[in-house]
Amino acid sequence: MHDGWVLTVGHQVLDVAQDRSVPSGVEIRDHGDLAILPGLINAHTHLEFSDLTSPLGHPGIPLDEWIATVIRNRSERPLAESPTIRQGAREAHAGGARLICEIATPPWLVDGDPLATEIMAFAEVLGLADSRAEERLAAAEAHLLAIAKCASVTGGVSPHAPYSTSLETIRRSVDLACRNRIGIAMHLAESAAERELLESGTGPFAQRLRALGVYREACFGRGSQAMLDILRLLATAPFALVVHGHDLRDDEIEFLIQQPRMSLVYCPRTQAFFGHDPGGLNRMLRQNGRIALGTDSRASNPDLSIWNEMRWLWTHRPDIDWQRVLRMGTIAGAEAVLRPDLGRIEPGAVCGLIGVSGKTDRPDHLISEWLEVETPRWLTAPLETITPYESPSMSDHGADS
Repeated sequence: MHDGWVLTVGHQVLDVAQDRSVPSGVEIRDHGDLAILPGLINAHTHLEFSDLTSPLGHPGIPLDEWIATVIRNRSERPLAESPTIRQGAREAHAGGARLICEIATPPWLVDGDPLATEIMAFAEVLGLADSRAEERLAAAEAHLLAIAKCASVTGGVSPHAPYSTSLETIRRSVDLACRNRIGIAMHLAESAAERELLESGTGPFAQRLRALGVYREACFGRGSQAMLDILRLLATAPFALVVHGHDLRDDEIEFLIQQPRMSLVYCPRTQAFFGHDPGGLNRMLRQNGRIALGTDSRASNPDLSIWNEMRWLWTHRPDIDWQRVLRMGTIAGAEAVLRPDLGRIEPGAVCGLIGVSGKTDRPDHLISEWLEVETPRWLTAPLETITPYESPSMSDHGADS
């Protein structure tokens, strides 16, 4: 839409038009040669690592070795502190994020100061041993009660991954999500080694877990349907984010795309850091499934800018249509978490607006300009209080008067 205008109050869109007079009595800001986009959705982060100056390990590090490095790093530092989480939220917001989907390690964000942007904080649950799982499930329930007092924060549950969470604990996490009518997020099919562990109980993950003294025979070696069994379980939650999914196979992708409230979350630069084969992403693209974007954490990524994830894809994956990438960072992320009030510029949305230089009159030529823009510019300032979105209906939009 050339030479259009958007009427806003804070992050809320009241009206949008092109060939119509701007309403009288409002402040007019002419941004010139600027493309206006909705605020972006960062569908996967771990803000507790936001004080790291570089990723842990080295490019191409095996996932099980990296996880051992993360465990050592966590043991050498205090639990995630509020200043570190806020630092990460500010960085993600500067990268264009209107909403951050955070994997939170309870206790999380214990002070009540305002945040840079809205956060959906999924309480991490893990534990192969029953006692550990009980502890983390209780912490997740306490987390959901605690964040009810935090402005612009909503909750979720995150059974961590198949190599750290038993099937029974995943089931109980889904039950917790259903009882509270919230979503679930899980790292799944991140590498071929993870599948080997699940299906046969062998490989580098099995060796690593035995070395750590946490391997449980009953949790692994469950045969070729093990990954699909987890997907079927996650599908019973109000909505589910399947994070990474590099190793998802055709039948698993087929199941995923048939679930209207399940989405794949892809973290491009983290996938590149580990050198994982993005086969699951490519299968999802071919099937036109819903793919949202995330940054993961500074433990595997140089920064938390979702805009830079999109720039990376435009540079390294020219086979993916540029509009598809834009959708992955906006509408797809909003739909993945049942937030139709985000990710699109239309009356009633509270998407917020970012601006990116764009002098060309041809949208398909914008990318060459956007690749040079390291940081988008926020054009809207949030209201002090944003009413939490409740209805999952895509038809509940309407301009506030």
